Amino acid sequence: MSRQGRRDAERSADILDAIAKIERWRADRNQADDMFRSAVMRELGVIGDAVNTLSDEFTSTRPEIPWRSIVDLHNVLTHHYWDTAWALIEQILDDDLGQLRRSIARSGRLSASAPVAENAASPRPRPEGLCHRWMPRARTYCVLPSGHAGGCRSK
Repeated sequence: MSRQGRRDAERSADILDAIAKIERWRADRNQADDMFRSAVMRELGVIGDAVNTLSDEFTSTRPEIPWRSIVDLHNVLTHHYWDTAWALIEQILDDDLGQLRRSIARSGRLSASAPVAENAASPRPRPEGLCHRWMPRARTYCVLPSGHAGGCRSK
């Protein structure tokens, strides 16, 4: 059993449900709407909280998912909500959410609750070999080599 008494399958279902809500709302609503933004950020927080309590056994089977970055986003949305650029959220919606849904659904433990149309936007290229961790105060990504020991830096 995973931390806090819920199993990985239940946490994975929470993640897939939150992703489905975001994708459905995104298709149906105006992205400039404040309620839409608040709802999306809340569901991203649910995803981060669920990821934070997944077992090491579960997360190790999907090394392609940046688990720590998802938890870090949850922490930023919870503790530095005023310093979260909407452009970052849009990039996550465009580039990362679909991949996370597919990876978790492929885990073999459960399937996606409902098929959601793929985003037509192509993912933005990310530099190879860089840390590329989001730095909310600088509102940019780290440009140091992956695996560096120390604070992240921008250009």
